[in-house]
Amino acid sequence: MLVSAALLGGCGGGGESASSTPGGAGSSNLQSVSATPGNDAEANRFLTQATFGPTAAEVARVKAIGYERWIDEQLAAPLQNSHLATVEASSASLGTDQPRIDDVVYSWWTHAVADPAQLRQRVAFALSEIYVVSATNAELEIDGRMVASYMDMLTQKIDGNYRDLLEGVALHPAMGAFLSHRSSRREDPGTGRIADENFAREVMQLFSIGLYELNDDGTQKLLNGLPQETYNGDDVKGLAKVFTGWGWYLPPAKASVIWWHCFYRYELCQDSSQSITAMSPYTQEHSYSEKRFLGVTVPFQSTPNPQASLKAALDRLASHPNTAPFFAKQLIQRMVTSNPSPSYVQRVSAAFRASNGNIRATVKAVLLDTEARDMALRESAGFGKLREPLVRITHLLRALPHTSDTYSAARTGNRVPFYLASSTDDTVLGLGQTPMRAPSVFNFFRPGYKPPQTDLADQGLVAPEMQITSETSVLGYANYVAQMLEDGLGQYNYNTQRSDIRFDLSSFDALVDKPTADAPQQLITAVAQKILGGPPASELNALMLTGVGKMPNTTLADKRRRIKAAILMVAVSPQFIVQQ
Repeated sequence: MLVSAALLGGCGGGGESASSTPGGAGSSNLQSVSATPGNDAEANRFLTQATFGPTAAEVARVKAIGYERWIDEQLAAPLQNSHLATVEASSASLGTDQPRIDDVVYSWWTHAVADPAQLRQRVAFALSEIYVVSATNAELEIDGRMVASYMDMLTQKIDGNYRDLLEGVALHPAMGAFLSHRSSRREDPGTGRIADENFAREVMQLFSIGLYELNDDGTQKLLNGLPQETYNGDDVKGLAKVFTGWGWYLPPAKASVIWWHCFYRYELCQDSSQSITAMSPYTQEHSYSEKRFLGVTVPFQSTPNPQASLKAALDRLASHPNTAPFFAKQLIQRMVTSNPSPSYVQRVSAAFRASNGNIRATVKAVLLDTEARDMALRESAGFGKLREPLVRITHLLRALPHTSDTYSAARTGNRVPFYLASSTDDTVLGLGQTPMRAPSVFNFFRPGYKPPQTDLADQGLVAPEMQITSETSVLGYANYVAQMLEDGLGQYNYNTQRSDIRFDLSSFDALVDKPTADAPQQLITAVAQKILGGPPASELNALMLTGVGKMPNTTLADKRRRIKAAILMVAVSPQFIVQQ
């Protein structure tokens, strides 16, 4: 498989016409899909979409009980630990005064790699890239508890419906800080002050209905050949008034404190619970004027009622005709393919509507759809997605055996396990992507991104993850994998002279030691099986045979270099980087 062909086939995007996407408008050519994977390859493909990386144990489990029961089992599984508890334990181990972004990064990696509730964690990650908060915000960078609590909220809301999720997002203090509607004051015509419009705009554009009217299949509704906007400036102004008067959580113990001390969290009203608890309504700063938005009118309130205003707004957003296809398509993009066919989006939208926006039911519709499970679609032009760097590394960590030191309370220079990415991005020596540090509310990449001056764009296809892909980031990823195989991952311990996380490649030693002529092929096959869940593509196999076969194979160091080279070649190959 040529690199360019693999990238074009796997990173294809979602053109608006049925003919540009797999299956066509009716998808009548899709094959019936079994309820249970027929082989390891089918199980691996499913788990690549549903987890942070397949493991032998999960492959065996999904083959034994089938797709749907595995999904139900995963979403019913209790969490091993919360992000909040993890960051607090991390901070205590490090002896810092409070959890910060480094502790959040550690928690993200720990849960992504090690939590048995993989589907829940993968869906929560998808939600975090739709409902974005980022520690690029100065307040969130130093308050790791607040960010961890937001991550826990997303993880827990998977058990409810979209309306519950939207309310959790709107009222969380992390979102209130990031999009500045926490402690937003009502308008004042006398001074010219207006309600903060930031969250009101983004909750429509990014979190619920999008910019343009949609059909249930995700395609735009056109009038005289032109898309129709879903909202205008007046809608933003009306909705902004809804989010006035929501401030820091008012703990019962602070009920006697003057209200504005709590609204702004001044010293007299500071409490540790405020970083992790939904914002409270303060009638003193809520707009009492009429609020018009999206065809809804909240009438003048002689006594301001922030709860009633919020209910009217969230009910409207959750029931808007655009919400089902807008949410459905993004969830498909985050988990299965950048370019679902219109019929795929329509089927998931129907599941969303039929279940009243139930998140579990929507996730199940995404993963069990024939378009997601039909193995024949893997090579279809336009099907698949470029895997973002974070997910590539979690996959490698779950596929390859590794060990990790236990953090020492004496802080001898070691860091906590799975502390993999720094709080600042380094695209040359690092991944160029750090958990919970997207550059803006628009995430690391946009769902409709079309790489300019490419065949993909010419075909009307999107490739969101290509927005953070460049010559520099490609080299940075290759360097990152090479370095992690050579030196390990995590904080370097100068006392032990080794990194916290180290890969155990001894299981491949016997294959390298074999003196037979087919030894390189046996190594290549074993590495590919471990990482790809099956054999390498013919072109990749030929390149690996040439590269690995010509490497020295005399000393133990020579043999290990062969193993590392084989792993690296698979890790940077289109077959691994492109999820199909």
